Amino acid sequence: LILIYDPPYGFIYNVTCHGCHVTYDRSTSLIADAVIFDCATRRDSMIGMPSQRNKDQRWIWYCCEPPWNTRYVFDKTLVNFHRVFNWTMTYRVDSDVYAPYSRDLPPVSHYAYPHPHIRNLSEILAKKTSLAAWTSSNCAVAERSKAIRELQKFIKIDIFGKCGSEPLCPPPCQYDVIYKFYFAFENSRCKDYISEKFWLNGLLSGAVPVVIGPKRDEYELVAPPKSFIFVEDFESLEELANYLLELDGNDELYGEYLRWKQEIPTSRPYDEIKALVDSRKMGAIGICAACEKLKSNPEPSVVDRLDLYWYGSGYSPDSEHFSVCSPKSG
Repeated sequence: LILIYDPPYGFIYNVTCHGCHVTYDRSTSLIADAVIFDCATRRDSMIGMPSQRNKDQRWIWYCCEPPWNTRYVFDKTLVNFHRVFNWTMTYRVDSDVYAPYSRDLPPVSHYAYPHPHIRNLSEILAKKTSLAAWTSSNCAVAERSKAIRELQKFIKIDIFGKCGSEPLCPPPCQYDVIYKFYFAFENSRCKDYISEKFWLNGLLSGAVPVVIGPKRDEYELVAPPKSFIFVEDFESLEELANYLLELDGNDELYGEYLRWKQEIPTSRPYDEIKALVDSRKMGAIGICAACEKLKSNPEPSVVDRLDLYWYGSGYSPDSEHFSVCSPKSG
């Protein structure tokens, strides 16, 4: 029995995991095998948590937000949770329960193209009528907004959301694959933080993601081979823009970034994979991973200092940065 004590905003409620029952009934807090607490909705203290706990159950700390947001958007120090939780459940690969935004595990081989019957590169390219797009409703993130403005000096970028002239990316943007590139710039550059911007807006929409986020090797760990363009590989944004224009004018070079769509077989429809991204984002797949771990009956464990795990160097009121995030975050 798994109790979701703090359902995150927008959480998928009809979670079904083989061998586990998932409930939101807090009256089961003493009999549940695991209790999941959400980092964003949970207070930065023990207030509101069960006053009693079963010594045999696992308390799980769930977080889909990067440390920068956890600290500065949700105002969490995490200093009140020393030796409170047994497991962590996050998008980070060093979590006790790994719950990334998207990805079938293992292997990296179940991605679906919106039009899986299209295998001819010329058919794919025929649908791409625009160069690049960016979607954002948080214009306060200085680094990515500045980068987009600089890139606009050299190339045309269609901007959707509150930061652009269009309120939403229209259906052709997502389903007819009209863009060659999508700027998947994360709001925080933190360890392993690769959000739906990369998966849904980029890969699954049929565009090539151009990324700012964690380190290159952290992308390579989860992404299909040669499926993205890493901004830090370039000396300047002008050099990056020139490279995108070069790819735009050379179908063979651009096609190298689509090769994985042709070489990695998939029988799963796009809508199913899109649903996987959405549910993984909201932790549903992580819950099933927790279920599998519970059934394996692992040795008891405890997270000694949650702030040290999440912020890398621990919380300090005298420091604005943490070792797991780039100083350019936020």
